[in-house]
Amino acid sequence: MRSHLPRTFFDGPDVIEPIALDGDFSDWYGVAPILQQQGASPLVAVAAADSPHYLYLSLTFRDSVNLQAMPGTLHLLFSTGLASASDHSVYGVKQVDFAVDFSRLDKAQAGARGAGMAIRPATVTGLGEFRSPYELDLVAMPTWEARQFELRIARPRRGSLGHTETLVRVTPVFVTPDSVVHVSPTAPYRLRTVTASAPRPRIDTIFAPPPGALRVAQWNVSEGSFRKPEMHARLLAAVTPDVVLLDEVYEQVTADSLRRFFDLPALRALGPWQFVIGGSGGRQRAVVAARRRTVRAVPNMVSMRYAAGALDSLRLITPEAGHRLIDIEQAAQISSVGAWVDVDGRDVMFVPLDLQSGGFAGNVQDNLRVLQAEAIRSYIRAEQTQRGDFPLVIAGDFNAVGSPRSVHTLLSGLSDFPGVRVSQAQRLAEQSAVTWESAAAAQFSPGQLDLTLYRGFNQRGGFVFTTEDLSDRLLKKLRMTRETFAQVSDHLIVVTDLVR
Repeated sequence: MRSHLPRTFFDGPDVIEPIALDGDFSDWYGVAPILQQQGASPLVAVAAADSPHYLYLSLTFRDSVNLQAMPGTLHLLFSTGLASASDHSVYGVKQVDFAVDFSRLDKAQAGARGAGMAIRPATVTGLGEFRSPYELDLVAMPTWEARQFELRIARPRRGSLGHTETLVRVTPVFVTPDSVVHVSPTAPYRLRTVTASAPRPRIDTIFAPPPGALRVAQWNVSEGSFRKPEMHARLLAAVTPDVVLLDEVYEQVTADSLRRFFDLPALRALGPWQFVIGGSGGRQRAVVAARRRTVRAVPNMVSMRYAAGALDSLRLITPEAGHRLIDIEQAAQISSVGAWVDVDGRDVMFVPLDLQSGGFAGNVQDNLRVLQAEAIRSYIRAEQTQRGDFPLVIAGDFNAVGSPRSVHTLLSGLSDFPGVRVSQAQRLAEQSAVTWESAAAAQFSPGQLDLTLYRGFNQRGGFVFTTEDLSDRLLKKLRMTRETFAQVSDHLIVVTDLVR
């Protein structure tokens, strides 16, 4: 869903990007590839587009891959005509300025798989140090396994990693785990826009929900930092939610400590709050809260557990190195909870969740995510069997960095609930669906880890909230800085406006 806010919402020129970085490739229809190839490399096609702020690439692979966890690594070598790169040769490609590494091999995972992304400057001896993808605002979507990805790279006004105003040459090089090198043909791309002379625009107003809409805010509050939650309250209050779904709440949270949280001035000013705390999940719990509405726990979903034998079956197909993770999960059980919230006189089920992090498609973490989603689905189905039909919202940190199977389990696997949809939400000041970013964990680039699923509603708006996207004027009004959000959590707030 494109985010077309009125120009008055922006502090500065409103630049509509040609590509919305959301994993929906309809933006690329009609864009001719700059490279098509057959051969040993897993990459078969590259397309390109640009704006004053970004260079965009579409990468198509022969088979589905985890872009940040492939066996081997993919280098994209960039030649932009900088004089300083005239003597830089990499894998036989001349005049290389820098490379983008996908599945970087300096911190490989099990099975000789790479891990994450990096920017690497070219030198006279080849590729240099691994540098943060945040230096060039590098993002790729989707975050999970796929055959096609779209990515963006910032166009800085100056610097050794900058782009020319005319021609960029891209050469893909794939290196297998046993060091076999596949060099693709060089693909030239002529830029159609001039690099922006001003920074990208920032948002000047956080818009209100449409009349009659229910505003749902989902947030991974980052466990440890939530022990001192004063700024969490102010950030949540800034988006004026009606229902709040929290995950990664620390294990020792009590009804009294949560009551004090919702009684902090910023949230208290919005009205009285009720809430339900999950009783399972180990050190990370889930919470449903609502203001000016009745909230009560779904009795059978306060403490949610795996089906008998589910973890034992996973242990049988998991190498011994992964058994410790299964043991931890056996003790923790499901980090989720179910609650009924009164919405205009009708019970709506809200289910926050926090699924297993890390890994790649088919490994133990990915399989755990699927088991967790299956367990949550079984609890929802049991309630449907008893009560019949009801509206539903499922939201949280899906952590789908391997396969999308855990998402599909709840999206299309609820056969008794046809029409479950994924909320479409983009950041306020950029056309991307990024919900997680951490310059401190820069081995992995920003991604879409947090999702909101809903049924029985229509979506009438939504956005992803972070102080990084706010104008100086709005930051001053909120008494925050652009870095405030990053100091509180690495997950952003996902806001969805729903109407019946």
